[in-house]
Amino acid sequence: MSKQPSKPMFLSLSSGESRQSGFTMIEILVTLFILAIGLLGLAGLLFEGMRNNQGSYLRTQASILAYDMADRMRANSAEAQGGSYGGFSTATIQSTTLPACTGQTAGCTPSDQVTVDQVEWTLQVQGTGGDMAMLPGGVGTIAHDATSGIYTVTIQWDEASRAGDAGESIAGDNSYAVRFSL
Repeated sequence: MSKQPSKPMFLSLSSGESRQSGFTMIEILVTLFILAIGLLGLAGLLFEGMRNNQGSYLRTQASILAYDMADRMRANSAEAQGGSYGGFSTATIQSTTLPACTGQTAGCTPSDQVTVDQVEWTLQVQGTGGDMAMLPGGVGTIAHDATSGIYTVTIQWDEASRAGDAGESIAGDNSYAVRFSL
């Protein structure tokens, strides 16, 4: 038995072949393209999340305003049960000047309190007198159904409409309503 000489562990390359080391330019460009697509998707998700967060904020403000008026009406239930608050809209109010009774120590009569509540609510909905409006383009309405005694307080505002599945527009996303009876 004769021993054969061991072969070297590496292969020698012929003079026409070269060893490849590192990435080629095409591999780098493909990687950058895939990374750019991923970052664009992430930016889209962040944008949509911020828009949904803003919509949620506006809806919260609308619910605060609607329940504020409902609480005002419950506090003045004698006038509210008679329907004095019904048929009101902040878009058609004639004057946003508070009645003189607000500065008096005796206070306002229940019928004057209706006017005070409507004016103060209008100022809140429209954002008049403040640094900024709680709702952009906000309009509040109060409807009263005399047969059932149910009030409906509705708040609407301006908001960019969002698209749903298959490109349809989501309707009613810029409106909030509260129905209650006294």
